[in-house]
Amino acid sequence: MEASTSQKTANVYICKNGHRTISLWSVPETCRHVRVRALGPCGLPVVALGDAPPDAKEKMLNPLKASKKAAKKK
Repeated sequence: MEASTSQKTANVYICKNGHRTISLWSVPETCRHVRVRALGPCGLPVVALGDAPPDAKEKMLNPLKASKKAAKKK
């Protein structure tokens, strides 16, 4: 028996809040991030990391800096 040599890459998707969802086999439709168990998963629609808007990428990469900038804008 020969082992399968095909490689599978993980795809990263993010929601507008910057939560990452990693998927290997399928394309998720909603964010699965659970911050508080009582509230359940985030549930926002996800987009591929490459297609994400810059503000969502900034939240994902540095959430503390993004929250400080959002507080200054108000």
